[in-house]
Amino acid sequence: MTTDCNKLDTVFRDFLTLKKLRRTGWQLRGIREGESIADHCFGVVLLTHLLIPEISSPQINREKAVAMAIIHELGETRIGDIPYTTLKYFPDKSKMEYDAITDVLEPLSANTKEETLKLFVEFEEGKTIEARFVKAIDKLEMLVTAAEYEKAGFSGLTDFWENPFTFKVFEEFQPLAQYAKYLLNKRRQRVNGEL
Repeated sequence: MTTDCNKLDTVFRDFLTLKKLRRTGWQLRGIREGESIADHCFGVVLLTHLLIPEISSPQINREKAVAMAIIHELGETRIGDIPYTTLKYFPDKSKMEYDAITDVLEPLSANTKEETLKLFVEFEEGKTIEARFVKAIDKLEMLVTAAEYEKAGFSGLTDFWENPFTFKVFEEFQPLAQYAKYLLNKRRQRVNGEL
């Protein structure tokens, strides 16, 4: 099999876009030089890898979960980061991301495309333990980042902490729920001037 370097170059250029695009939710709150989508993905991948061993039950396939964490924002190379506050305007966000990933992966082999798209659909549907775990880690990484921005003096991030959906995703994974609660309690102490 001969590698078409032009096709690979196109794919890599798309992936590198994730390094350049800032997370929109932070920008909407005045954090202009906030994390990029790639920064966020790295955090999700690292936390997924490190925290799976902390979950004793149910059993989670680490390799599959890490692969899912790697590709979970891949569609944003083409459609950008759509923040939570705008989801009501994008009812087919999952379909848009699926189509974008399909386009990004077009130059690669059929097997690579099929495997990656299957992981993306599994993540979006959230029916497997791996998908639910990565979704929970996605929220946990967001809270860790929000806490760091607040410690650096940024304000206006209350809605990240007061969204009940954010904390609901942790219920299935007690170590994650405990850490999220810890982060929330530390934040309350900061806001109340106790730290």
